[in-house]
Amino acid sequence: MRKSELEKLRTLNATPAMIRALQEPGTKRYYSGKINEEKYHLAARCQQLGGYLKISICTREDISKKVYTPKWDIFINYEGDEYITRERQKDGSYKWRKAYGYNLEAYNWYNKNWDEYVYMNPGSSSQIQKILGTRKKGFWGMCEWQEGCKKRNEDKKIKKLTDQWDKDMEPIKDPPKGFKDWWHRNGFDGKNYIFYRSARSTEGYCTSCIGRVKLPGKPKHNAEGRCPVCRKKVMYISRAKKTQCLCTGEYEVSCIQRYKEGLVQRDFAVYRYDYKDDWAVNRSDYGIREYRRTIVTEKGWGTYIYTDYRRRGMRWALDRDAWIGKYRETMYRKNFSQIFKKYHTAYPIAVKHGYTEAGLRYFLRQEHRYPAIEMAYKAGLYRLAKDMANDSWLQLDEILDNKASSGLAKILKIDNARMKRLKNMDGNMEMLIWLQKEKEMNTILRDCDIKTLSEADISPKELEGSTIRKYLTIEKICNYLNKQAGLRSLRGRELKTAVWRDWNDYVNMMAKLKMDCSRELLLKPKDLAIAHNELVAKISMLDSSEEIAKKKIDFPRAQTLMESGELEKYEYDNGTYCIVVPRSIDDIYREGIVLKHCIHTCDIYLQRMDIRETYLIFLRHSAEPDTPWYTVEIEPGGNIRQKKSVLNEAYKDLDDAMPFLQEWQQWVKKNLSEEDEKLAEKSDKARREGYKKLREQKKIVWHGSLQGTLLADALESDFMEVI
Repeated sequence: MRKSELEKLRTLNATPAMIRALQEPGTKRYYSGKINEEKYHLAARCQQLGGYLKISICTREDISKKVYTPKWDIFINYEGDEYITRERQKDGSYKWRKAYGYNLEAYNWYNKNWDEYVYMNPGSSSQIQKILGTRKKGFWGMCEWQEGCKKRNEDKKIKKLTDQWDKDMEPIKDPPKGFKDWWHRNGFDGKNYIFYRSARSTEGYCTSCIGRVKLPGKPKHNAEGRCPVCRKKVMYISRAKKTQCLCTGEYEVSCIQRYKEGLVQRDFAVYRYDYKDDWAVNRSDYGIREYRRTIVTEKGWGTYIYTDYRRRGMRWALDRDAWIGKYRETMYRKNFSQIFKKYHTAYPIAVKHGYTEAGLRYFLRQEHRYPAIEMAYKAGLYRLAKDMANDSWLQLDEILDNKASSGLAKILKIDNARMKRLKNMDGNMEMLIWLQKEKEMNTILRDCDIKTLSEADISPKELEGSTIRKYLTIEKICNYLNKQAGLRSLRGRELKTAVWRDWNDYVNMMAKLKMDCSRELLLKPKDLAIAHNELVAKISMLDSSEEIAKKKIDFPRAQTLMESGELEKYEYDNGTYCIVVPRSIDDIYREGIVLKHCIHTCDIYLQRMDIRETYLIFLRHSAEPDTPWYTVEIEPGGNIRQKKSVLNEAYKDLDDAMPFLQEWQQWVKKNLSEEDEKLAEKSDKARREGYKKLREQKKIVWHGSLQGTLLADALESDFMEVI
C-alpha cells in the first residue's frame, strides 16, 4: 500500500447522522447507578474507493469542538490482505499506524460511561461485512478482519520457512537397522537390573541382555554387581520384594547418518518400564522420542528441534539459537566405517576411545579450527586430542602453532623425541605444556616428574612463581608431593592438587612466623598435614592470645586444675592408643583450632571444668601423641559424655578405638579416690537434669550428620557409662 496514493483519496467527513449520534445523551444505567453521559463515543462511515475500503472515524470530543474531519482513516486492501491507519495529531499533522481498530485509543474502551462504543449506519455496517466476508458487522467486523489478516500474513511467512524445513527433513530416512536393538541393550547404562523370583532362584532376567541369565551365587535384593554374560553393571531386584513397575527415566542416545553431501546427527530420548509379569520374571516396555537433528555439510550446519512451533502443532523447526556447546550422549557406532568413509575426521576414533563429551557438530567445529586434533588422534595421542577437542579455557591459540606448515610436532611446539615421550606417557594438555617448557629451558625433566606436576595441576608459571621453587629442584618437589600423597592415603588427581595447595599455604605461614624457608628440614616436614595444622594452630593462638589470657582470669580453678597436674591420673597408653590431658587452657585452644570444633569458643566446657563437673581429655594415637585426633569430655568417675573429632563429628575410625576406651574406663574405675567418687555422683545428677531440661526445651542439632535430631537424644547416644 502506497501512502502517497492513499492520501489522494477524498476525505470522508462526519455526516449529519454521525454528528447527531455523537451529541445524543446516554440512556443506560451501569455500575455507578448513574445514567451514562454518552450514547456513542465514536462515529464511523465507510466507502469503497478504487481497490480500497476506507473507514473514517470521528470522536465525540472533536464534534463538540465543531471539528468534522475524521480522527482516524483506516485503509484496507482486502485483495492484498493489508491495512494501515492514518491518525490526525493535535497540530493537524498525520501519523501512520498499524494498530487494531480497538487499540487506536490509549484507554480501555469497554470501561467508560457510554452506551455503545461506535455508531455506524446500517448500510455501512453491512457493506463492511459483505466486502470483508466477516462474521460480525460494522466496526467489530473490521477488527475481526484485521486479526485474521495478521494471522494469514504470519501463516504465509511461516509457511515459507516450514516448507524449506520440510524439504531439509525429507532426505532423512529411518535409523539404521541395528539401532533399535542397540539402544534397547546399551541405552540405559547405570539403570540395568537383573530380576529374579526369590532367594532360591538360579536364573534371572537381565535388562541389558534382554534375556535369561544364570545367577552368580545367591542373589541379594538391591545389591549391585555385574551381569555374568554382558558384564554390565546391574542391580539385583527380587520380584518377591519389589512388585511395582520401575521406570528408568529418560536417557540420551544418538546415531549419525548420511545426509545428501553431509551428515546428520539424530538425538533421541529413550526410557524403559520394567513390569512384573505373571508368567515370567519380568517384562520390559520401551519408549523413544527424537528431539534434535543436527545437519552438517560443507556449506554449514543447522540444528532442528521437534517442538510446537508458534503454537501451530508439533513439527521440526530450525533452532537458530542452538548451542554449539557440548552434549553428553551414548553414540551408536556400528555404521561409522560406512558413513565416515569419505570424510577426513577423527570423530570415529574419538568415540571409539571414550569421547562422549560433545556431539558431532561441536567436534567438527573444533577439528576444523584446530587440525592438530585429527592428527593427534591418528597419532595415538588420545588424551591430548580429547583435551583439545573439549577445550573451553586452555586458549589453544596460545598453546599451539596453528600456522605451522606441516608436522604434528611443530604444531605442538615440541620435537619428535618429545612427542614420542608424550605418547608413551599417554600425555594430556598439561603434560604438553611442561614438555614445551622443557624445550624452552633446553633441559630434560623426568617423565615421572612431568606426570606428577600434571596430576597436581601445577603449571610452569605457577611453579616458577612459588617460594618453594626458590629452594628446591623440580625433582625434589615431585618426590615430596608423591610421598605426602601416599601418606594421606588418597587417590586421584585432586589429591596431589590438595597437597600442593597445603604446601604453599604452609610456606606462606612459615614466612608469616619468620621461619627459615631455606632449611630443607623445615621446608619439607615429615608429615605435611600435621605440620600444616600446627602452624595454623600457632597463628591462631597468636591471634587469640588476648582471648586466652581473659579465659584464664574468668576460669582460674580450671586453669589451676590443669597446671597442677591433677588430671595426669587419667593419662593412659596401651601402645596403640593413648589418653593425653591438657596442661593449660592454651592446650584446649590448640585442640579446638586444629579439629575445628567448639571446645575453645564455647565457655560451657571450661565452666564445667571450673566446678569439676566434667574434664576435657584427648584421645590420640600412641605413635603420634602430639597430633589432635579426638576430644573427649569425661566425668570424674570415667563416664564419657562426648567424643568428637574434626568439625564436631565422630567417624568410622573411632570404632577401632572403642575397646581401648572401655579398657581405659575400667582402669580409671580401679583408681578412683573418695573425692573422685563424690564428684562423679554430682556429675551424674547434673547430666540427668541437663538431659531433662533439653527435652523440655526441645532443642535440636542444627549442623552435621545429626542435623534435625533432638540434642538430648544425640548426647545420650554418644554417652559411654563405665560398666
